[in-house]
Amino acid sequence: MAVDPAKVKELRQKTGLPMMECKRALDKAGDDVETAYEELRKAGLKAVEKLAGRSANDGAVGSFVSDDGKTGVLVALRCETEPVAKNEVFQELLGKLVQVVAKENPADAAALEGTKLASGKTVKESLTDLVNQIRENITIGKFVRFETDAAVQYVHFDNKKGAMVALSGGDAGNADVAELGKQLGQHIVFMKPAGLSRDKIDPAVVEKEREIFLAAAKNDPKNAKKPQEIMDKIIGGQVEKFVASQCLLEQAFVRDDKKTVEEYVKSTRTGVTLTDFAYVATDLE
Repeated sequence: MAVDPAKVKELRQKTGLPMMECKRALDKAGDDVETAYEELRKAGLKAVEKLAGRSANDGAVGSFVSDDGKTGVLVALRCETEPVAKNEVFQELLGKLVQVVAKENPADAAALEGTKLASGKTVKESLTDLVNQIRENITIGKFVRFETDAAVQYVHFDNKKGAMVALSGGDAGNADVAELGKQLGQHIVFMKPAGLSRDKIDPAVVEKEREIFLAAAKNDPKNAKKPQEIMDKIIGGQVEKFVASQCLLEQAFVRDDKKTVEEYVKSTRTGVTLTDFAYVATDLE
């Protein structure tokens, strides 16, 4: 049975797949567009499963800040190769994800995947369609949404990493506040702090570092005759330095390493307080 060219065109518009693939699907479906579409979607699900084990460390970070500067969103959409990250369809889906996170504020990845887009499809279905079309492993990475007095972002020039800060007591429309937020974002992208303050650092990570410092100290011949109280001070100092290096507020600010980030924020006299931050990148799960 000859396949109707108009239906091939319609199926191509719905899926973005090559003409011959659409033609084969229509031929198997008895020239029924909806049946062919569903079969191609099922094939897409199989493609997702087949490609799931492949590394997806490329991609792009999408961003949004509301007109009043109080709501900010960062979303990473991950893929395998840079050309796909620049693909128009890939970028279109990333833009939709950013808007969904801004509007719906999903609690986690499962909630985001279950959210419906304007097309009527869920995010998960749209993601499957994209994998079916492009044939690369494409996954949603980290996403974050802030509501605060001033949400300010910095997205690196490669669009693969970005940071956002929540500033209390300021207005993102103020040029000095906006500049401070941008500088803090650049610092975060460069330094990758683990937490805002000490209470945000995982105690298990600190304890593991303590064990490493202790083992290294014991293996150093220079420490063989040192009393335990001296060893404790040495290890304590090393742990203290490590913790400070992981806390954003205590890190030496990249633009003025004589000040900590907290001291630098105060020195700007903008009157803001740094209350939260996020780092989003395509190479993060």
